[in-house]
Amino acid sequence: MANVLEQLRDSNAAAMISPQGERVTYTELREQIGGLAGGLLEAGIKPGDRVVLLIPMSVPLYVHLLALFHIGATATLVDPASDVQQLLTLHPPDAFIGVPKAHLLRLNTPALRGLKFYGSTGFIPLTHRRTDRLKGSCPPINAEPGPALLTFTSGTTGVPKAIARSHDFLLGQHHVLHDHMPFSEGDVDLPTLPVFLLHSLAGGATCVIADANLKQVGNIDPGPVVRQLKRDAITSSSGSPAFFRIIADHLKETPEPLPDLREVYMGGARVPASLVDDLAELLPHIDIHVVYGSTEAEPIAVLDAKKHRAQLLATSAKGALVGQPVEHIQIRIDGAPYGEIQVAGPHVNPGYVNNPEADAACKIHEDGAIWHRTGDVGHIDENGDLWLVGRVGESVAGRWPLAVEGAAESFPFVVRSGLVEIDGQPVLAVELRDPPDDWHSQIEEATGTPARAVQNIPVDPRHNAKVDRMILRERLRG
Repeated sequence: MANVLEQLRDSNAAAMISPQGERVTYTELREQIGGLAGGLLEAGIKPGDRVVLLIPMSVPLYVHLLALFHIGATATLVDPASDVQQLLTLHPPDAFIGVPKAHLLRLNTPALRGLKFYGSTGFIPLTHRRTDRLKGSCPPINAEPGPALLTFTSGTTGVPKAIARSHDFLLGQHHVLHDHMPFSEGDVDLPTLPVFLLHSLAGGATCVIADANLKQVGNIDPGPVVRQLKRDAITSSSGSPAFFRIIADHLKETPEPLPDLREVYMGGARVPASLVDDLAELLPHIDIHVVYGSTEAEPIAVLDAKKHRAQLLATSAKGALVGQPVEHIQIRIDGAPYGEIQVAGPHVNPGYVNNPEADAACKIHEDGAIWHRTGDVGHIDENGDLWLVGRVGESVAGRWPLAVEGAAESFPFVVRSGLVEIDGQPVLAVELRDPPDDWHSQIEEATGTPARAVQNIPVDPRHNAKVDRMILRERLRG
């Protein structure tokens, strides 16, 4: 599996399209990956080396990532906004490759000093090798590769935990995703989640890099993305509900038919029923899917949201409906009527890297299987559909956040809501847009919870969609 070039077809079809419309064919992509892999080998990178890679989502990111995969090195992806020093002290790298701006981290991150190799995509006034000038012959790799990819959980509920994905694990994840997100030659996909682009590329689709700042998917300029959807005849797109909320709002103001778009996949946070309804009204020809999963297990369940549109609108007060568990996963609920969701299967990560405490807290070894505790609470209904109601420990006086928030957000004047506990009592914070005079009584009657208007609800940095309840609680107390 280390010879990743064997996984890419040799074709003059476009493999990737940049935001500016520049096309790279599959043949050209193979040549770039092979040449860079050979250059990195000659520069001293070897199988098993851990290489921090800090390049924004772009064609160069995937050339570097797949070159590291090919030579059997471990690509390490970190969020520059996180505590990079802490993460890399726990998981020391051997090398660092990044865009010029990323090398500023070397100045105040001791864990990035004294490495055997520094690569940059452009000039910097620090010791480095220009990776765009590295090119060598890339012989087949016979050594046993290390993990392909080292990533970190979001850290919204604690210190981010490191997860290593092997080559076989990534391939297995691709096969499971293919059952629900089938891509092949002729498909044109715009994914906003880096791992999903790998899946699209492995399926043979043309992958378009969004013309947007994907570090803030909830604050993008939708115009350029909509122009790409038309220009590149994009047939599918995946991302956070915050990303598609902005696209939907733009289409309300500036309607576009987008006849080529057929599929939309949303995940990473609760998908509001109102968003599904808006997309179905604006683009009646598309299919809309909710993909539920986590860093440790992706996917867990998939929902045909358009098919369940009426149910979503009618039952949002019951929680978040995320659909049928995927075929290749085992799922069980630890408790009733609601309990923690636990999963096991070939594409469920078996453990964290050098973190026995996290393993002890989140992994259950039982009868030869490893069950992962997701931390999500929910139940499976009589139809076999999975519902989420919140995270472990988030229930306040018998109320679960996703059920209360779903009821509040059924009102068109509620932009976003967040349930928190203040002095042992539930308080619902709401972002409002053009509310009626009796908004307060309407929300309290629907949710049974005291409501308080706020200017904005804090959300997670990765998906810009999950409520950051810790920050929200402190704001309300203040």
